[in-house]
Amino acid sequence: MSVPTSAAQAAANRQDWKWQQRNTLDTPHALATRFPGLATSAQFGNLAQNLGTRKLGLTPYLAGLIRTDARGCPLPDDPIWLQVVPVGPGEGDAAFAYDGQAENWELAEEMVTPICQHKYDNRVILRCANVCHAYCQFCYEALRTLETVSAKPGLKKSEWRQTLDYIGTHPQVEEVILSGGEPLMLSDTRLGELLGSLRQVRASLLLRLHTRALSFNPFRITDELVQLLASGGVHAVGLHIAHPREITEQFCDAVARLQSKVALLFANIPLLAGINDDYECMKALCMRLYGLGVLPHYLYQFMPFSPGAQRYRTPISTGVAIVSRMKRRLSNLAVPEYVVPHRNGKFSVPLGLNQPATQLTHDAEGNETLVFTNWQGRPCVYPE
Repeated sequence: MSVPTSAAQAAANRQDWKWQQRNTLDTPHALATRFPGLATSAQFGNLAQNLGTRKLGLTPYLAGLIRTDARGCPLPDDPIWLQVVPVGPGEGDAAFAYDGQAENWELAEEMVTPICQHKYDNRVILRCANVCHAYCQFCYEALRTLETVSAKPGLKKSEWRQTLDYIGTHPQVEEVILSGGEPLMLSDTRLGELLGSLRQVRASLLLRLHTRALSFNPFRITDELVQLLASGGVHAVGLHIAHPREITEQFCDAVARLQSKVALLFANIPLLAGINDDYECMKALCMRLYGLGVLPHYLYQFMPFSPGAQRYRTPISTGVAIVSRMKRRLSNLAVPEYVVPHRNGKFSVPLGLNQPATQLTHDAEGNETLVFTNWQGRPCVYPE
């Protein structure tokens, strides 16, 4: 890590997104150096063991949001710490646990190229990067981002050209979603090239980008990037966020920059046990977002067979209870749609369960199970 020549230079460094990434905390030693007392805490053993197979990454900005005790050790229940540092127990052999073998969101027939998924009729999602500003330990793209060695291909020119050809020959594709990993880990130059090539395929394409940069490294949202998004025709940006403490002054500044050039900002929120699975927390998060002009769009039930299943998974009934209580008590635009992300497509959970087409029941082992009919009219069991 370079030593700043002055306090002013140090402050300037910390507001440079590339400096943040260069100084990411990515080892147990780096964490123990940043957080005195961690190495002698009960958390450290699990952390060191889990990092044998799991990636770690915290920007200095994100580390600064984590609350600590008098010794400088992160509080075990801090909602930022819990999201990005694997301090919980291993996956074990519990039902729905992650096995490190397959992504349960992707079906082989949907991957029309190695980086392009065509699940829904009028849109495709492009996996533009295998890296992130920091690593959510519950990511359902674990084989792309959380595994120490990625099992998924990165962005290659040949596969990008193949993807452009697919979009160009399928006029039913009206929208392209840039995701990852984290698409904003790409340089402005590279991102501009991708947007420009998509525009050349069909000028009418709607372009959307999903990011967690505003929580993890808000300095990435520069004036230059915002202008690039505008010139590239990006019409919507989806922000991934889980807790109201992520909404800082820097987060708000990044939102305002994006709003100056991007027509629509919305938020996707994962429902996580011990982090945001209560009414007051969700109310605070959604109302803050709504007040900033960011629509809380989806509240995602935790996906089974993803990392951290034992740590993060909540009952579906918990999500239903939270959103049901929000309805009519909060501004309706601040109430997210509660969805189950299923390998056959998202399902909007009705707030009145046990309707004819939706049954909340339990399997032979007592695990909560949702039986429903999906958007294609196909019967589904969640989880399978």
